[in-house]
Order: sequence, then C-alpha cells, then structure tokens
Amino acid sequence: MSFKIKKFVMSNGERDCLILNKETLLPVYYQNLYLTTNVRNRSATASTMEIVATNLLILSNFMESRKINIIDRIETKRFLSVAEVDDLIRYAKQRFDQQKITNVRLLKGKQIATRTFSYRIHVFSSYLNWLCGLIHSMKGIHARYEVESFIESIKAHIPRNRSLSINDRTDKSISEEQIKTLFKLLEVGGSQNPFQKEVQVRNRLIFTLLLNCGLRAGELLNLKVNDLNLRKNTLSIFRRHDCIEDRRLNQPLVKTGERIIPLSDELAMEIFDYIQTCRSKTTKKKKHDFLFVTHSAGKTAGEPLSVSAYEKIISTIKKASPELKNLSGHRLRHSWNYFYSNEIDGSNLEISRKTGLRCYLMGWSKDSKMSENYNFKHISEKEKEVIGRVYESLKKITEGQYNGNV
Repeated sequence: MSFKIKKFVMSNGERDCLILNKETLLPVYYQNLYLTTNVRNRSATASTMEIVATNLLILSNFMESRKINIIDRIETKRFLSVAEVDDLIRYAKQRFDQQKITNVRLLKGKQIATRTFSYRIHVFSSYLNWLCGLIHSMKGIHARYEVESFIESIKAHIPRNRSLSINDRTDKSISEEQIKTLFKLLEVGGSQNPFQKEVQVRNRLIFTLLLNCGLRAGELLNLKVNDLNLRKNTLSIFRRHDCIEDRRLNQPLVKTGERIIPLSDELAMEIFDYIQTCRSKTTKKKKHDFLFVTHSAGKTAGEPLSVSAYEKIISTIKKASPELKNLSGHRLRHSWNYFYSNEIDGSNLEISRKTGLRCYLMGWSKDSKMSENYNFKHISEKEKEVIGRVYESLKKITEGQYNGNV
C-alpha cells in the first residue's frame, strides 16, 4: 500500500484534502479522522491542512516500508523500538519532492531545514499520541505511562529553539543595482524582456507592487479590481480565506492583517491602465474580480493567476539574468523595509510612530517584533557608521589630537 493526497474545493469555497490509498483510491481512516478532528475543526488554513497531511503521508509511508502495523503495536503496547525510532528520525530528516497531486517522492541525499524537521516530528508525535489515546480508549487499555514514554522518545529529537541575535541574521533584500536590472528586464517592449508581449504589462506591474507596497505573494494574488480606490489613491488588502468566488485549488492566502496602503498617482494609474487595457480583454466572460489573471490562450485565459504561474514568472526572470539568480518576491518585501528605514530616519515622527506605521503597512500587529527581521540591512549600515565614528575618535586620541571634544 502507498498513499497520496487529494485536494478539493467544497461548494462553500472551503479548501480541504484527504489522504487516499493509492491502490484503491479510498480515504484511509485514522489519518483522515485526525485531520478532521485535530486540524480542520480547529479552523486551520488549507495550507496548514496540506502540510499536516503531507507529514502524515510521510509517516504512513515509513510504517508501510518497514512493515510496521502501528495499530497492532499500539494495541499490544509494543510501540516502536529504540532502533525503529532512530530509523524514523533519519527518515524524517530527508527531503521529499511534492508532485502536482501531492504524492511525495524521496530525494536521496537531500535533507530538510531544521525548522521543517522540527514541525515534522511535532506532527508525528502529536498524531501517534492521539492514535494511542483513541485505540486504548476503544479497547479499554490503560497504558498512560508507556504512551508518554513512547511519545517522549520521539519528541526528544526535536532540536532546541535558538533565538537569533541581530548578528545571526542576514540581509535578504536585493541591491539597487539588482532592482535596476530587474526593471530594465521588465521594460515593456524591451529587447531583453523574456516574456511574451501580452503579459509584459501585467508582469511589470506585479513587481512594481511587490517593491512599492512590500506585498507578500498571497496578498498580491488576492487583490481584486475593487480594492483599488482611485478617488483616494489607495489599495486595500483583505483576508479572503475560503472565498467561494476563488476556484483556485491552491488558494493564495493573506497571512498578515488587513490594511489600506496609500499609492502614488503614477502607481494608481498604472494599476488602472492594466485593468482597462489588458485585463478587460481576457475577462469578459469570467465571473470574478481578481486583479491579476492569466493572459495566455486556452481554457485558463482570464482565470485568476495561480501560485504556480506566479512562481514560474519569478523562475523565468532568474534564468534570464545571472544577477537575479536569488530573486524572490519576498526579497522585494525586505527591500521595501530597507528603503522605508532610510526615508523615515529623516522624518520628524516619534520613534513609536515610525515603528507603528511600518507595522501597519506590513500588516503586522502593533506589538510585532517582525521589523527586526526585515530591517537587518539598515541596522547593519547604521552600526558600521557608529563603529566608524568610534574608530575616528580613538584614532584622534592615539595620535594626540584629542582636545576634549572628539
């Protein structure tokens, strides 16, 4: 037996998924019961549902490949041996490739990030703990201490959290030269533009919004035409989880708070021009209001731009220019924060107002510490300036130039 994940959209717009037996195409019982009772019923997002389902699929594949009947083991209180737990941990560290229809395939020699591994072990231990409790309650078995010891033997492998100091963080923004290269590449009608003529206006606008508004990919792909207010020159960011109008299987989600972003006259008109001259040509028969759409010919023409199509745009740019090989939409969000810091430093706003405005525009809570993660480049430059002045002061002292006023 092997397993796969089936994703689907309900009539009310809610996204869901099931783990299926690959041979019979029937849902498996315990894994799906756990997904329903412990994940879906706790108002988890569709992306969280899929992540948990994928990890349960990986655990199920492990049990199947080792011929371990975990139900029988739990009933007889034999659980997993020390060697089997170690084998499970090694298996969990490996990277699996997620196919179009979620069907993981082992990528030999590649390991996942520590944070991903930690969450995977968390899902494994949580599911097995739940499964032990369910089966033992059904069978009238009392083995609380044994179950706790078994689960702890798995959870003990979760790496300890290590908080990052400012010196541990790295600059994730892109440089001014890279920004110039990007927009030179995206010039509509330009000889270097790697995209077909019908999508050049759309693609340039996508990156203009990412850079100028610091949007996340989910926020960008969730934008609707009516989110643009030309009278006030603003763009509204709304959360639209399980939107009935959105039939994309992998629904882009807004993870941050709702907000209204001020736009320049030029940017507001650029959005309006795209709506009037490009978007309207392909959406005449479409019953949705999403801003960015597919322009290529075929049955998807005029449909909301998918996450995979957005990622393909990024991939195309990376291939077109070696200077942009590390480009991502999120790096432009970091760049926005860098330019914001440079401009706000010279303003007369109080420090609390400066931080509060950043948090609002980024969609963070007013007490969020996220600005520390996004402000690394600016802080580093300020640190270097201060250290430089310290060097100059000490140099004057050591050279006998100190006069009490360094």
